[in-house]
Amino acid sequence: MLAKLGCTYVVVGHSERREYHAETDEVVGKKVRAALKNELTPILCVGEGLEVREAGGHIQHTTDQLIAALKGLKVDQVANLVVAYEPVWAIGTGRVATPADAEEVCAALRSALTEKYGAEVGDATRILYGGSVKSGNISELVACENVDGALVGGASLDGDEFTKLCAMAAGGPLP
Repeated sequence: MLAKLGCTYVVVGHSERREYHAETDEVVGKKVRAALKNELTPILCVGEGLEVREAGGHIQHTTDQLIAALKGLKVDQVANLVVAYEPVWAIGTGRVATPADAEEVCAALRSALTEKYGAEVGDATRILYGGSVKSGNISELVACENVDGALVGGASLDGDEFTKLCAMAAGGPLP
């Protein structure tokens, strides 16, 4: 249906779908394959809750989600993927992930892709950050080596804020 509407991207594995609809890595993987089959680019979301973060399991958790969702895919299929890291613990909780937090996980995701699918895929895959992205933190986030952009949530609902965010992500100046 989305392909027939002319869509080119689709978000799969979003934290709210995983939490509120009990979408497992297996279900997310099926959605990734369905998107690719219908010539849509999947934006595969991975991320951890606060308990996983505080226990120090965030790297293993997110890379496990990534690899599980890509199970059975060939290199050329994975090359058509966008990954989005969304630290669930930093979304709407008042807790903020630092650029160093984002870089740590995004680098680990890129490394996992490189290990499994080769350097060409690892280097070329766009990895987005999506945890309470705002105009005040976007510049630092996109300056991270392994953060290629942002998956913007609530800030996209405020036209002025989103305009500022886009300008800052592009290097400014503010409009």
